[in-house]
Amino acid sequence: MSGPMILGLGVFSHDSSIAILNGGKILFAAEQERFDRKKHSREFPLDAIDAGLEFLGISFREIEHAVINYDPDILVTEYLAYIWRNLPKSLKMLFDHRRYQNALRMRNFRKAILERFDGKNEKLKWSSVSHHLSHASSAFYVSEFEKAALLSSDSLGEFDSVLMGIGEGLKINSIDRIYFPHSIGAVYSAVTDYLGFSIYEGEGKVMGLAGYGKPDPRADLHRLIKLGPQGTFEINSRYFSYPYLPWVHENWVSKKFIQRFGPKRQKSEPLSQKHANIAASLQNLADEIFVHIAKGIANKSGLKKLCYAGGVGLNGYSNTKALTEGIFSDVFIQPAANDGGTALGAALYHAHHRLDCPRTGKPFSPFLGPSFSNERCEKAFASAEIPCNKPSRLATEAALRLSEGRILGWFKGRMEIGPRALGHRSILTDPRKIEMKDRLNLRVKKREPFRPFAPAVPLHRAAEFFEMPCRTSPYMLLIMKVRPEWRSKLEAITHVDGTARVQTVDPAEDPLFVELLEEFERFSGIPVLLNTSFNGPGEPIVCNPEDAVKTFLKTGMDDLVLENFISQKDWNIGPK
Repeated sequence: MSGPMILGLGVFSHDSSIAILNGGKILFAAEQERFDRKKHSREFPLDAIDAGLEFLGISFREIEHAVINYDPDILVTEYLAYIWRNLPKSLKMLFDHRRYQNALRMRNFRKAILERFDGKNEKLKWSSVSHHLSHASSAFYVSEFEKAALLSSDSLGEFDSVLMGIGEGLKINSIDRIYFPHSIGAVYSAVTDYLGFSIYEGEGKVMGLAGYGKPDPRADLHRLIKLGPQGTFEINSRYFSYPYLPWVHENWVSKKFIQRFGPKRQKSEPLSQKHANIAASLQNLADEIFVHIAKGIANKSGLKKLCYAGGVGLNGYSNTKALTEGIFSDVFIQPAANDGGTALGAALYHAHHRLDCPRTGKPFSPFLGPSFSNERCEKAFASAEIPCNKPSRLATEAALRLSEGRILGWFKGRMEIGPRALGHRSILTDPRKIEMKDRLNLRVKKREPFRPFAPAVPLHRAAEFFEMPCRTSPYMLLIMKVRPEWRSKLEAITHVDGTARVQTVDPAEDPLFVELLEEFERFSGIPVLLNTSFNGPGEPIVCNPEDAVKTFLKTGMDDLVLENFISQKDWNIGPK
């Protein structure tokens, strides 16, 4: 190993995660949920650390730096300052012990690690990086840009919601922040809660529902936020309860919001056109605020390239506006834009900004988790008494089955980071007919019918089928129009508004997946597949072959590829 060994820890929040670096080189990164099988796991990521060390074949004693994705001192000082500024409404917040506990948890983290991994590690040095700085670093340091504007936006960091900065070479400098409760991420979550979906998970559902609605002037949400100079904004706090201890309120929105927009939808209540219209109004508001922020950071930085992360970075509609509005000429969005990417960002900031480790200069790959041998995959099939074979041309065999309308689990190579399956832990099927979307939902995903599925397409063919605002969209984080002539031929991945969340696949990055797409074209005439994450309802994406086999057996998938092996369900095991 040529540089210091650094362990990044994503803690204090949902989507706990780790990253292991050797100097500026990323060796491993993964979310805790993939190992403890708890979706959006908040557990301290001991299982992920264990998996990373095992995969890399190293001892915990080789780790020299442990870096946490929050600054525990700021957690308390900014919290108390916020309470003081907002008295008397915020008085109850003084008695919420969780914020204070977080500042003390670093001691518990150290103890938990040392107990799990061989006792003493005398050379281990502990440090922290603030939350939004971790987000911004996760994007900038893996981008190809030597200099770029930086943006991080989510519900809440220590007590800020937006960071604007500039990255150049090894250094990152903050140039402005927007502080809680002025948070487009929190507003989006509040309305998500109002619409009857779970926060930190249902926001993507609301984004899909927005395509079915039309902004209604009677349900105009723009009165909730006031735009300020240079990308700043303020929420109208009279409409929200989240600014003052949201966890003790039944709703994230206030009584005034409910008086203005009507009663909150209960989870069991059917969705109406009114709900779709509110979702559309919310998405329009999010787009407007994002464009406003983007223009502000563009003006402040004077730069035309942007690196972006934070939970709001998963909003594909808003992301695309940064390109279509001409604000930036090039945008890099971290595929693990959610909190699951902050372990990586904290480690990268420590490596480059503090330790001056050189950047690798190599294109970023999101495939940073574990991989598994053919022997283990064959054993997973055998343990479940599932017959399998090893075809000489795997891509051809799989493509043929897909062209026949079958649903196929595709498990290949190192697991991807982030909430999107990008072709290593994917469920694939034919995108041509709308029935395939319904069949996939009924038999496997059990998702709401209004939620769209994403297409995967070879990079050099994408512009034939989609109106591309840029050359690449490798992480399903941009939403673009399906060309009109292809909408009736790609029904299963074309949303009701004529759009798709496109994944472009680079043959240099993933040659086998591109081969599969090209083989599918031989049978179907179209080099496009519907690609969704390999998991059952309420589960994290599968990690190992045993997870994949379990999900295969308990869902209505037809076929399963584990590395070089393929099996099928024609032998009457599992639900049809």
